[in-house]
Amino acid sequence: MDTQGLSIVMAAAQIAAAIALLNGLFTTFGQGNIASTAIESIARQPEASDEIRSIMFVGLAMGETSGIYGLLIAIILLFANPLVSRFIELAF
Repeated sequence: MDTQGLSIVMAAAQIAAAIALLNGLFTTFGQGNIASTAIESIARQPEASDEIRSIMFVGLAMGETSGIYGLLIAIILLFANPLVSRFIELAF
């Protein structure tokens, strides 16, 4: 049994999952930037607040989707990693 190769594949998957979860950190900063810019725009032009608010919600939804995709990739890499099963097929 090639445990060293399997441990390298598992370690690489965990590092990749950590990098994918960094997406959530950047998503948070992006959403904060969207909200602050929208509040600033509403303060400058209160008559356009409805339009600015609707555009803000679309931007927040797109940003949150990016964070959810990063979480999904991390979960797949940690719990349903296709590389591990492929490595076991090739090694044995």
